[in-house]
Amino acid sequence: MENEALTLDGETVTEAERVSGKRYFVRLNRAERLQHMIFAACFMVLVITGFMLKIPDTVVAYFGPAGEAVFGYRSLLHRTAGTVMIFVCFYHVYYLFLKAAGRRWLIDMLPRPKDLFDMRDNLLYYINIKKEPPEFDRFCYKHKIEYGALIAGTTIVSVTGLILWSQSSWSKFVVDIATLVHGMEAILACLAIMIWHFYEIHFRPHKYPLDKTWLTGVIDEAEMKEEYALHYKKIMNDPELQKIYIKKES
Repeated sequence: MENEALTLDGETVTEAERVSGKRYFVRLNRAERLQHMIFAACFMVLVITGFMLKIPDTVVAYFGPAGEAVFGYRSLLHRTAGTVMIFVCFYHVYYLFLKAAGRRWLIDMLPRPKDLFDMRDNLLYYINIKKEPPEFDRFCYKHKIEYGALIAGTTIVSVTGLILWSQSSWSKFVVDIATLVHGMEAILACLAIMIWHFYEIHFRPHKYPLDKTWLTGVIDEAEMKEEYALHYKKIMNDPELQKIYIKKES
């Protein structure tokens, strides 16, 4: 039984790996990493091709036919990336409700009264009133706020983008509102990613210059204890959770 293989969320881990070597904890399984990568790639393409519309016409005209050709591909790339992003969102909904790992994600991401107390206690810790930060579960209040903002923002840009794509079917008033909301939400999303997400995930001193969790899906035990102490305790007290979340370095 020592070398028996276990399949955890689509990834095979042998029993030998679970009982020997350095211990790592799964934060994102393969399906979740793939969804994140595709979504992030689509987001970057949408940002670049969307804000290209702000380039003055005189600059485009300066490049002549080449400039016009680039803008022709811009529209195609923008719509393709938007379509792929929408399909990823639909898959994510399927994943949340019809996959065991997705249901765990959804349950762990649901807001709870503890999140409000954690927010309060964390703020008190930041201003040195409390000496210790709160113990966070798998997802803390910051993750849940960002995830909720992601759902709302993606819904807004997707709906308004589809309206703009089929603008001949809508009144000028609806198209004008969609154009305004689409652009404002795009700016807000960019600011949220650059200021909130990049700092929280990559630019904090102990993570700078790059957190590799989005690539590897795991963090080491020391970081697990520090960042997600409550989740760590739950895992260590439950053999079934250990099978899901613990990996060993072979």
